Amino acid sequence: MHNENAFPHIRPHTPPSLSLDFFRRGLDYLRDRWPLGHSLPVPDSFLQTAADQSKAPSWHMEAIARRIWRRHVCIPCGWIARYLPRHSAIFEPGCGSGANLLWLASRGFTRLNGSDIDEAVLAFSKALQTHLGHSLNTWQDNALAPSHLPENQGAILSVNWLYHLPGASLDAFFDIYKGCLSPKGVFVFDAVSHKYNAVSNNQYHTDDWRKPAEQRRPSEYTFRLSPQEVAKLARRHGFRVLRQTITYSRPQRSVYMLGRKRQD
Repeated sequence: MHNENAFPHIRPHTPPSLSLDFFRRGLDYLRDRWPLGHSLPVPDSFLQTAADQSKAPSWHMEAIARRIWRRHVCIPCGWIARYLPRHSAIFEPGCGSGANLLWLASRGFTRLNGSDIDEAVLAFSKALQTHLGHSLNTWQDNALAPSHLPENQGAILSVNWLYHLPGASLDAFFDIYKGCLSPKGVFVFDAVSHKYNAVSNNQYHTDDWRKPAEQRRPSEYTFRLSPQEVAKLARRHGFRVLRQTITYSRPQRSVYMLGRKRQD
């Protein structure tokens, strides 16, 4: 049974009363988008050396170097740090370099778990962990068909990967990972907005927009969802939207926190 007292500062996404709640929501909006405090203290020279030695794709370096501007990544991590107890276990399938988990480690979380399919990126993560003085529990696994799932997690974190994979869906993701959560656990994730469907050339990969149509690859954003669609999927799996916000990026994304539905 979901205990609403577990997260006293989290409220379901319902129409608020004006005045005070309007001010609170405005303050939360600004705090989510304030870019300070989300960087990782890793020199570019170290990132380059670690990436070269591990043979990790170069974009992982850029993601760390430019982390503070990736609001679809920082907002979910910020919500976890703001609303969950420090003893909470956090699991990030598709964790990549572990940058998100390492940021949470810098905020006092210690039960941090992650999986990724790319062994080179996990080796890169090990170098980062050593450099920053934090330890993560990471392992190699296919996040769409995992062979190992941790139990009793306070949060499942998923950012910037699921909607890039052909054949992936948020529906299947919930089905796979909801059993990992504790009774009070939450899903925290980003999703490409349905508004991207109205962007010209949205069906093509953004790197190929200037190429002739016959040379363009399919879009790297394989599915896009409206808030109503996310809420419907959440209900189907026994969850409800606790928080949601949009990020003004290209493409526009939304960030969500889901908790279990209250039992009447």
